[in-house]
Amino acid sequence: MAEKFNVKLEGKVALITGSSRGIGEAIAKEFSNEGASVIITYKKNKSLAEELNQKLKNSMIIQLDISNRQNIRNAIQNILKKHERIDILVNNAGINKPTDFEDVTDKDWDEILNTNLKGSFMISQEIFSIMKKQNYGRIINISSISGQYGGPRTVHYAVSKAGLITLGHCLARFGAPYNITCNNIAPGIISTEMTKDEIANVNSSEIFKKILLNRPGTTDELTGIAVFLASDDSSYITGQTINVDGGHLLRT
Repeated sequence: MAEKFNVKLEGKVALITGSSRGIGEAIAKEFSNEGASVIITYKKNKSLAEELNQKLKNSMIIQLDISNRQNIRNAIQNILKKHERIDILVNNAGINKPTDFEDVTDKDWDEILNTNLKGSFMISQEIFSIMKKQNYGRIINISSISGQYGGPRTVHYAVSKAGLITLGHCLARFGAPYNITCNNIAPGIISTEMTKDEIANVNSSEIFKKILLNRPGTTDELTGIAVFLASDDSSYITGQTINVDGGHLLRT
């Protein structure tokens, strides 16, 4: 790949949760291309994180379980030992277990909410004080359009993503005096490891009829927005939700 000029994230340190695959991996690659020092995180699969680390120019890997506050604190301290700052946080880590409403168990509910919402709250809270001292920060939440219309067979996931959007509004409000912005990206159906079964096992033509562009999106179609929101180009944008859904919501 040819060397880029006028990179948008030069000198920035970016922590991306759930960045060893899928949307998180794609964002990590693009942030690296734009000059950022990228913190690749993984919960269990270290080999995927190591594989990605070898492809990036200035990155480090760290084990991170965002459902455990002490684990979050330990990870942040390890990052600060090397970089002394964290400029960008992307709350991307998330899980889903499509289940009919009446079949969702308490265990399912707690697992989804603890990872997708509580985990993002805890890591944002721990990093917020760092960004306040820097008088600078960019927080990006990877939500979902299901959090805006109530996705079918994903009540716990939809609720967690709706909560994540509201968390973004709160962080935007609290962060504004300290030059900290927070915005949400709400993907529709994006081709990733998480969605491949949904796309393959259901009549894809029926799914795509709900999308104006009549196809799933790709991770490459989302990463440019993430770069924009992480960069100083978006310095006057905060508390917003950008839907990357091919027009899905307009047909819902």
